[in-house]
Formats: sequence, structure tokens, C-alpha cells
Amino acid sequence: MDNTHAGANYILMGLLPRLEELKPGLLNELALGISADKEAIIKSGQMNSEIEQVFLDAEKILGRAADT
Repeated sequence: MDNTHAGANYILMGLLPRLEELKPGLLNELALGISADKEAIIKSGQMNSEIEQVFLDAEKILGRAADT
């Protein structure tokens, strides 16, 4: 993970739980949106390893935020 990626993760780990407090269910909504986008890209035949990694990273970030 490069420093920019690590910094973005750090900010999101502080921001996402606070947003969830303000709008309960937000993290679930984000997760559902990510899942739908991923499925649409797969169905369109446009998925590649780089795009898949973006989705994996996003899912990990949301998972960690939900655990805090």
C-alpha cells in the first residue's frame, strides 16, 4: 500500500463511522451500491484485475469501518 492509499484509508476509518452515526444504514447502502456496480461490470464483461482490486479494497474499507 502506498502512502497516499494508506492516508486515504486512515481518513476514511475516521470519517465513515461518524457518517454512519449521523445516517444509520449508510455503510450498508454503500456496500449494496458497490456490490451492484461490481455485478454490472462483471455482466458487461469489463472486469479486469485492476478494477477487481478496487472493489476488494472498497469492501475491506467498509468492513473495517463497520467494525469500529
